[in-house]
Amino acid sequence: MKHREREIDLSAFAFYQGSQGMPLDEILREISATHDEKRAALREESTHRQKPLEAMVQRLERQRTRVDAAWAEARRRLGDHAPSVFSASLIAVLGLAALVVDAILLGPGLDAVGISDQVLQMAAAFGLAALSSLIFHLAHETFTHARMAEPAKIAWRILGGVAIFALLSWGILRGYEVQFGAAVNQNPLGTFLAQHPLLASIFFCFVTLAAPFAGAAALHYAVPRIHDLDVWRRAKAEHEGLHTELDSAIKKLEAEIEFLSHRIDRLNAQEQDWLSVAAQYHQRGRQSGARQTPHWLVLLKSTAWSVGGLVLGCLLGPFLAPLYFALPGGAWIAAFLYYRHRRFHPTYTQFKQQENTRFAVSTDRVRVSLPSTPKLLSPPEDQI
Repeated sequence: MKHREREIDLSAFAFYQGSQGMPLDEILREISATHDEKRAALREESTHRQKPLEAMVQRLERQRTRVDAAWAEARRRLGDHAPSVFSASLIAVLGLAALVVDAILLGPGLDAVGISDQVLQMAAAFGLAALSSLIFHLAHETFTHARMAEPAKIAWRILGGVAIFALLSWGILRGYEVQFGAAVNQNPLGTFLAQHPLLASIFFCFVTLAAPFAGAAALHYAVPRIHDLDVWRRAKAEHEGLHTELDSAIKKLEAEIEFLSHRIDRLNAQEQDWLSVAAQYHQRGRQSGARQTPHWLVLLKSTAWSVGGLVLGCLLGPFLAPLYFALPGGAWIAAFLYYRHRRFHPTYTQFKQQENTRFAVSTDRVRVSLPSTPKLLSPPEDQI
C-alpha cells in the first residue's frame, strides 16, 4: 500500500520552527528536496512516454530514405499524376474477346477427344487458348528479360514451339471436321471446302493461332501498364502515410517535451513561492513567537460543554437518574482534558493562530510643542 504523506500548513510549520529557534536552512532544504523528488518523478514519467515516440521517429527516419527514393523514382518514370490504364484495359478486353471467339469457333472440334457437352467444350477451348496465350507471353519474355535463367528461357521457348505446332494441328483437324460435317449434312459448304482444302486449313489455322497471339499481345501490353499504376499508387500511399505518421510522432514528442518543460517551470515557481513563504513566516515566528491559551479560557470552554451535558441530562434523567450528574460531569471532565492538552500541545496551525503580534509603530502619543499663536500663511496668489 502506498504511504500517503501527511499534509501540513507550510506557513504554520515555518512559524513554529522559527519560534522554537530551529534553523531556516533545514526547512529550505526539505522544500528543495521535495521539489527535486517531484521533478525527478515527472522526468521519469515523461521518459516512459518519450522513449516509444523517439523509437518510432528513428524507425520512420530510417524508412524515409527508401520510401522517398521509391516515390521520386515513380514520379520521374511515370509523372506526378497517376498513369492512365484506359488503353491497357481496352486492349485487355479485346484480347479476352479474341479468346472467347476462338473458343466459340474451335470448341466443337473437341468432339474428337470425347467432350460432347457444349458448355464444357467452350470452357475447355477457352482454357486451352488462355494457356497458349500465357505460354506465348512467357516465351516472348525470354527475349526481353535478361534476368531470366537460361534453362527457363530454353524451356519456355520449347513450350512456345510445341504450342504453335499443337494449335496448327488443331486448326487443320478442325478444318477437316467442318468439311466432314458439311458433307454429311449435304451442305454446299462441304463441296466448297472439298474443292479448296488449303484455304480451309489456312483459315482455321489462322483462327487457332491468331486468338492466342492476340491474347499474348494484350497481356504483354496491359500487364506492365497496370503494374506501373499499382507501383505508382503504392509508392504514393507509402510516402504520404510515412510522412503523416512521422509528422504526428514528431509533434507528439515535441508536445511531450513542452509539457514536461511547462510542469518543471510550474514546480520551480512553486518551489520559489514555498521558499519565500517559509522564510517569511520563519522570521515572523522567530521575532514574535506565540501566546499560550489562558487557563481561564480552558475552564470556560469546559463549563460551556458541561451546560450542554446538563441539558441532555435533564432530558434523559427521568429514564435514568444518574444521568442528571454523569452527563454534565463527564462533559466537563472530557472538555477540560481536551482543551488543557491543546493548551500545552498546540498544533502548528493552532500555534500560528496564537501569534504574539507586535506592532512596529508605537501606539504611545507623541507630544509636540506648538506656538500659542500659529503663524498664518497668505494665499499663494498674494505672495507674488
